[in-house]
Amino acid sequence: MYKVYQVLMGDTIDTLSDKFNIDPNELIKVNGLTGEVIAGQLIVVPNNNSYFNTYIVKKGDNIYEIARRYNTTEEYLLKINGLNKDDYIYPNEEILVPKDNISIYITDSNDTLNKVATMLNTNPSRLIEENEIYLLPDQLIIKTK
Repeated sequence: MYKVYQVLMGDTIDTLSDKFNIDPNELIKVNGLTGEVIAGQLIVVPNNNSYFNTYIVKKGDNIYEIARRYNTTEEYLLKINGLNKDDYIYPNEEILVPKDNISIYITDSNDTLNKVATMLNTNPSRLIEENEIYLLPDQLIIKTK
């Protein structure tokens, strides 16, 4: 998962790596940078992966069993990994699974911020702090416990 950031005056690779909690070398590599950023420049910033662990698929695994093991749903695992129900997973493939104490929700077309906050037993302000919220269908919403 990535987001686009417009570089501000005074931003450097080091300040951006601190701001987004990312290794400066990864920021350089992802953007093909030569060492400096310029105000107004658009760069790609990998989202902090503090909400997910990587799981290495083992022979005989299936999405349903992995979802059950990580206390989530098959639907959520498929969506956060960009998979369809018909897709196969293979041994040694890496997939994302939610970390402990993380609740996730995939939005629907009739959701409101208050409705999602109620479903996740939190308040709208906290959801806004932890997510970039547009409330479009199929958006991933995260709540830390």
